[in-house]
Amino acid sequence: MISSSSPPISKASLLALGNRSIEEALSVFEALYRRTKAPESPIVILHSNKGKTVSLGCFQIADEDFVTSYLNRKGLKYFFRLHGGDVMLHDENQVGIGLIVPQDEKYSGLHASLIGFLLKRNNVKDFQVTNDYVLCFNKVLGETLHLEKENLSSWFTVIYLKRNYEEIAGLKLSKEQMVKERISRLRESCIGLDQVLRKQVSANSLFETVRSVLSGELNFKLKALRLGLVDKKVFWKTREMLKKNSISEAVQLKYSSMLKEKGAVLLSKMLMNGFLRMRVKTRDNTLEKVNISGSFVFEPPEKLDAFEKMLEGKELDESLLTEKVTEFFINEKVKASFTSLDVVELLCKAAGGLNEHGGEEGA
Repeated sequence: MISSSSPPISKASLLALGNRSIEEALSVFEALYRRTKAPESPIVILHSNKGKTVSLGCFQIADEDFVTSYLNRKGLKYFFRLHGGDVMLHDENQVGIGLIVPQDEKYSGLHASLIGFLLKRNNVKDFQVTNDYVLCFNKVLGETLHLEKENLSSWFTVIYLKRNYEEIAGLKLSKEQMVKERISRLRESCIGLDQVLRKQVSANSLFETVRSVLSGELNFKLKALRLGLVDKKVFWKTREMLKKNSISEAVQLKYSSMLKEKGAVLLSKMLMNGFLRMRVKTRDNTLEKVNISGSFVFEPPEKLDAFEKMLEGKELDESLLTEKVTEFFINEKVKASFTSLDVVELLCKAAGGLNEHGGEEGA
């Protein structure tokens, strides 16, 4: 973490997007990330969300037609983010804090420092900041998209000012009793800033604190950022890609070759909701190496190692692979940030949206 007693590091550019849709905010974030040349100093993006939208990370969903048709029936707008991440319901009760920095050791802890000082300024003491999420009292207060390439690192953190548990539960299940059970589980694993502070917090007041932290504890000299013509062209192109769900080949929902290494193909995707990732290496359509990671705890950990070894050497069938991993996590009742039922629900037919006869639950 960057020390608050350090001398001024450099200038930082601040882009205040105001009250816009999450698609626009992520489009700007993507446009700045896709710049050929890394920024000379950090760029900070502040965004307060407008409207209600579901965003789906760009990973292979076991039955994507099921997911999108289900959301359509619910009347919920959705889009696929151009990079991975969680399935999230976005509404007016959240803010986004984006950060794009050059690859430099002196900025390595900047994201954690910024979010950490922001929470400390609001008298939050029990928290943890990672590249995937913000935890408070061991509950999920915020979620982060983390992107890296050779010359820069970037984060876009969504912090929930207020959790709408009914909305989140209703997104996945429509039967009344199931919704009540889901709300109960969500309250155990998620939290809003209003619950932490026991008072309502506005986006504007939070952003003022961000500015104060940047110029105070982090010793940055702030200047307003204006998007150039090239940035705007990339922004509009990105926005249209999001709206049309037109995703570049490298991040399509279907399996794609991410890296070729001595005749093998390294494949990576987010397999389950939020905090489970699976990386596989294949050769001649056979699973050569499988590695599963995420924010979960196995007791004993050897169980996961044995499961990975069991998958290796088998022929690659993506649907079957998804089902096997899903079944394993449900059977093991994994202790995770979300219950196993929450984790898999939108990404397979295990327990939500469709019943065994193919109709919508509660319809």
